[in-house]
Amino acid sequence: MKGLIVSDSHGFTNELLELKERYKGQLDFMIHCGDSELQSDRQEMEGFLSVEGNCDYPGTYPNERIEKFGNLKFLVVHGHLLGVRQSPARLCYRGLEEKADVVCFGHTHYAGTFEEEGMIVINPGSLRLPRNYQEGTYVIFEHNEEQNKVHVTYYNFAGEPVEAFSKSYNLKN
Repeated sequence: MKGLIVSDSHGFTNELLELKERYKGQLDFMIHCGDSELQSDRQEMEGFLSVEGNCDYPGTYPNERIEKFGNLKFLVVHGHLLGVRQSPARLCYRGLEEKADVVCFGHTHYAGTFEEEGMIVINPGSLRLPRNYQEGTYVIFEHNEEQNKVHVTYYNFAGEPVEAFSKSYNLKN
């Protein structure tokens, strides 16, 4: 299973279309963690499971989504309502409440992934305004169900891997 995870594109349109074209026919899902600043009926957002960020028009998207891809349960939020700039604690508690395997969020514009209580927590960073990398980033999420391994690979917008943020995880049964 393979998915694209982006966040904080803040009005980018051509860039979202380019990513969708780059991975056309290769993905099982696409997630946008909010602050697209685009209406849900825009061509650029077609196919993305998105949540509402603090810069999105109120009511455009849900505040959170619970989605199942393969045998993994995902919690997707922007993060502003869970105080992610102060601490990831409330985000992780919310993931535990939902028994999520993967938690995706944005808001901080900091790319990074970590494991907490058996959950994989992913912030793809910001496509437009990154804070801990010079170029915008996004994630390709890959799950090998036979080996129960997950690869979270970060890329800059040019499609070059960013090894400093990328990680692999062995999932527990």
